[in-house]
Amino acid sequence: MNKKFNKKSFLVHNILIFVFSLLSIGAPAQEYAWAQSNNEQLLQIDEKRKIYEVSYFSDKESTPVSQNVDRYMLIPGGDAIGIKIQTDGLVVVDTYLVNTTEGAINPAKEAGVLKGDLILAVNNQKVTTIEEYKQQLVLAQESKQVILTISRQGKTSHITVRAVTTTDGVMTTGLYLRDKLAGIGTLTFIDPNSNKYGALGHEIIDQDTKELVTVKNGEIINSNVISVRKATSGKPGEKVADIMFDEHLGTLEKNNNFGIYGVMSSNIFSNKQLLPIAYTNEVKTGPAQILTVLNGNKVEAFEINITEVSPQTQKSIKGIKYEVTDPRLLKETGGIVQGMSGSPIIQDGKIIGAVTHVLVHDSTTGYGIFIEWMLQELGIDYHQAKIKSDAA
Repeated sequence: MNKKFNKKSFLVHNILIFVFSLLSIGAPAQEYAWAQSNNEQLLQIDEKRKIYEVSYFSDKESTPVSQNVDRYMLIPGGDAIGIKIQTDGLVVVDTYLVNTTEGAINPAKEAGVLKGDLILAVNNQKVTTIEEYKQQLVLAQESKQVILTISRQGKTSHITVRAVTTTDGVMTTGLYLRDKLAGIGTLTFIDPNSNKYGALGHEIIDQDTKELVTVKNGEIINSNVISVRKATSGKPGEKVADIMFDEHLGTLEKNNNFGIYGVMSSNIFSNKQLLPIAYTNEVKTGPAQILTVLNGNKVEAFEINITEVSPQTQKSIKGIKYEVTDPRLLKETGGIVQGMSGSPIIQDGKIIGAVTHVLVHDSTTGYGIFIEWMLQELGIDYHQAKIKSDAA
């Protein structure tokens, strides 16, 4: 007898929209991903949706440097990008009680499946979509059990789960699953020579597994900032935006501790004026700017003051500490909010790094990663002053 499937067996939202501290929509503040560093409580800031247009430096006294510089040149970011990821496996969002003729049963939980587990295979068949999971459940109608290959905190195990039938005749294992993630981030730069890009400046962590999101397929897409929720003490603010899922910008091929990376296929950013990079040992305390979007698609420059520079000879995060000094940014956002992660930091007309973290109880103080480390992630030989002829 053919069995029908209860939609409740699977996560209602196949695509989870998230900010990149990886909060599900509507989650309370205490569920944000906090980090401890040097006795300071930090929030890894990221986003929730946004878009583009260039207007950095606007009417401020700083101006871009000449392109006639013996220095590697990049297309500066600050633009909002949507991010869509199909995970390499199915995330267990939760388990639930199933009403059967035997009473209320939670088959997955009883078998040992936990919220946050990553299902890699069912009955030794690799699964990456919820539809593939459903197909394996159909094949298990006779045996009424499935063997799940689970990844939990980096360790792989096999768990046998009994498939049960509800009082309505629905076959299920009592799992809510997710196979996709979507959100927004800030573009940091594009290499005009290879069209490779870097964004965020730190990793995307799955809110359910608390682990690095492994990317099976991913892309960056267009988005548009609608509003900004202002930060207050102990409560991070955030940008709110729309993601244009049909406006593809490029691939997403790498997600690690130093950001997300891929290849830009759209040319909508190619009309920007190139800026040179600064080497790590050239970054200094004093005035600088961040490029970001507060409304629509307009990239603007906002003043900050770099208060500390940590000497680093190899890739690491939080090399730059700064405070927001721009009156307008402080008034409209309260300082650094989720959605600014990846915003390029400019000093003396050079790209020196990207915004990555903010102090939880002081949204006016943030941290950034050096641009050199992000370029190294792309394998770019930035010691060569190379400019693509049609981009110069």
